[in-house]
Amino acid sequence: MNVHILKIGGGAGVDHTAVLENLARRIQQGERWIVVHGASDAANRLGDEVGYPARMLTTPGGHVSRYTDARTIEIFRMAAANVNQTLTAALRAHGIEAIGLAAPSVIFAQRKTAIRALVEGRQIIVRDDYSGSITGVNEALLQTLLVAGMTPVVAPLALGGEGDMLNVDGDLAAAHIARALGAETYINLSNVPGLLRDVNDPTSLIPHFSLQEINRYEGYAAGRMKKKLLAAQQANAAQVILADSRIPQPLDAALNGGGTHIVRDGSLEVAYA
Repeated sequence: MNVHILKIGGGAGVDHTAVLENLARRIQQGERWIVVHGASDAANRLGDEVGYPARMLTTPGGHVSRYTDARTIEIFRMAAANVNQTLTAALRAHGIEAIGLAAPSVIFAQRKTAIRALVEGRQIIVRDDYSGSITGVNEALLQTLLVAGMTPVVAPLALGGEGDMLNVDGDLAAAHIARALGAETYINLSNVPGLLRDVNDPTSLIPHFSLQEINRYEGYAAGRMKKKLLAAQQANAAQVILADSRIPQPLDAALNGGGTHIVRDGSLEVAYA
């Protein structure tokens, strides 16, 4: 079964409307897709509303993640469920048999019991975080839904080994699903054009490189882009595309060469011949 994975970013400014309209048309043409979404902006706004603002952790390696204590995981769960329901309803309004998977029924993870983070230049150990390292994917569930003609919409929540709910990185969740299902294409649409040589200059886009060359380009990645490159490595897809959601027909644009294309080793000459 040929399946494509679409990660829709959860940051502020992501154009869900344009993405879903474009996605619905492609599904109606016979393509099979699994959607994974983020919820960072929704969780930030909900946290502000309830008086518990989001806090972020930065690892010594520069990776940024949400500090998810017991109160934050509840806020994040509610925000992720709301985003999941909204996206699912929008796809169904376009005539797509979408099914929302907001509960931790697709991703399995191991809770991170000790996270190294930098605070004002000093390294600390965080032990009360409810985020997880992904250990597996409910491949059978996704395959069953796809065979039934459904489009799964997956929230970035995981089931931990002790039965607890965990926050997991949406980019990495999509990558694990891509690997588990042998997806040929993994597209990540967000609020940036792709990997830029200069984050302040959208014209400095790096258009393509092979996965074998990724170490040459990691130095250009900052903040969330570091996780997107890590996800590109883990997905094992023939082609990973990091592209912009804020343009007309963003999915078509990405598949027609827009954004940054990262192709599996040995595929570069074929993909860009």
